[in-house]
Amino acid sequence: MVKLFLCEDEIVMRDGIKKHINWEKEGIEFVGEAADGELAYPMILEQKPDILITDIKMPFMDGLELSELVKKELPETRIIILSGYDEFTYAQKAVSIGVEEYLLKPISPGKLKESLRSIVEKIEEERSYTESEKEWMAEEESERTEVMKHRLFESLIMHDISTSDVLDKSKVLGINLTAKAYMMTLIYIAVSGLSADSFSETKNGIRKGFYSLFTDDDRLILFDRGVDGFALLAMGDSDKTVLDRTNSTIARIRDIFKEYEDVTYFAGVGTPVNRLSEIRNTYNEANKALANRFLMDPDNVVYAYESGTGRDTHAEPGRLNIDTFIDTESPHKAIESFLRTGTMDEAIPLLDSIFATIGEQNVKSYIFLNYLTMDIYFAMARFLKEISADSGAIDRECGDINAFISQMRSADETREYLGRYLVKVVEARDGRSAKKYSRLLRNAIDYIDNNYANEDMSLNTVASSVNISPNHFSTVFSQEIGKTFIEYLTQKRMEKAKELLMTTDMRSSEIAYAVGYRDPHYFSYMFKKTQGMTSREYRSRGKEDNV
Repeated sequence: MVKLFLCEDEIVMRDGIKKHINWEKEGIEFVGEAADGELAYPMILEQKPDILITDIKMPFMDGLELSELVKKELPETRIIILSGYDEFTYAQKAVSIGVEEYLLKPISPGKLKESLRSIVEKIEEERSYTESEKEWMAEEESERTEVMKHRLFESLIMHDISTSDVLDKSKVLGINLTAKAYMMTLIYIAVSGLSADSFSETKNGIRKGFYSLFTDDDRLILFDRGVDGFALLAMGDSDKTVLDRTNSTIARIRDIFKEYEDVTYFAGVGTPVNRLSEIRNTYNEANKALANRFLMDPDNVVYAYESGTGRDTHAEPGRLNIDTFIDTESPHKAIESFLRTGTMDEAIPLLDSIFATIGEQNVKSYIFLNYLTMDIYFAMARFLKEISADSGAIDRECGDINAFISQMRSADETREYLGRYLVKVVEARDGRSAKKYSRLLRNAIDYIDNNYANEDMSLNTVASSVNISPNHFSTVFSQEIGKTFIEYLTQKRMEKAKELLMTTDMRSSEIAYAVGYRDPHYFSYMFKKTQGMTSREYRSRGKEDNV
């Protein structure tokens, strides 16, 4: 039987709930009651109820505080909050704690029984699962959460949906995005030496270290960007607060990197913004700062306001500063490095950084501009040849290099030409990368289609079969296929199960094992959840259709 505890300070309400529900008929054992959270908490720890019903506003200890304490000690306990307050902040806090239901008063016995029956059904289903099936469900939930979090990040930096929709997305994830100031930091990670072959393992270790920093701070949100590293969003009540929070977090992150000898990092920090809709601006600033990773030594943190971009580079006839010229590392090295690991967003910021770091006097020199243009152009041409891309098509679209050199008049013209060309080169590279991912996904789908009946099939095993980290594979798979890996695998197993139900006389338990489920009970649950009927009903309906 499912055990239930009731915490409600209004005695009329408490008695009404107790008397208007036939607990035994609902499969529930009523194990205790209390008038406030302080009295209820020790009783709850002793009784260990499966369900807790609590009012939100009570003396001594309110329902939210009680729920938070209970969830820490008894994470499996399902909580229903009763509230007379239809406020977003209360509901959002309840979601972040892990409350199952948030019901507004006055509530009818029928509505409460409906919620209880739904929760009791879930509890009884979960009790029938084996440990392996519980692990599978946790993996499914984790993958779905990561995909949703990735989509939330894209919405924040693209601002392609309304603010209210962004808040709705974050609410589902238990993320509180309400703040007076926001600041974005982008972190890029490179693994060298022998560890490069175990990048997934190394990065997962770093990822766990990062997440451990944010366990108790809901004003810091970490987004995993796959091969592009991580994004850190700091929130607070003022620009100074988010800057201080970012600085202290970066200091702790540096300590994590010290544990990995073959790992280097680079971080770009944006400037604070004061609206949710402006998060894309602090992201763009962080991206500009991050572009300096191609010009500076690794293990550095660059702040947007210190990155040196944005200088006036209008060219006039001038003298070449030979000392600065000699000290400046060849720009082609930065371009070559960028073309191997950089993103489209970093292309123009990188060129801005190159122009900003070579010295104002040099960009006024036609001699230097000529050298700079050819140095960067040949770096791009060599890369196009290396990836077997059509450089002629880009030349025709952007203009012949020789014709441009002969007509070049200013640094702005030079930067604009090189920017157009660099963007086209990145497009050519990414097009080939997309083909690579297309092959990768085809191989992954072939692997799933041929091995779906293996009960040990998991995200990790499929990612390993195509030599990519699980988190990155999960993101790429969901973006390209339109569903998560587990959703695809479940669909494949259900399709085969339906075929076996219609073409054989195998029992449901036999079919469960045949399509990769260890536990027939879990198979039955998944079949009903995905098909809207039991396997028995599906087989019976199929026979009726064939009469």
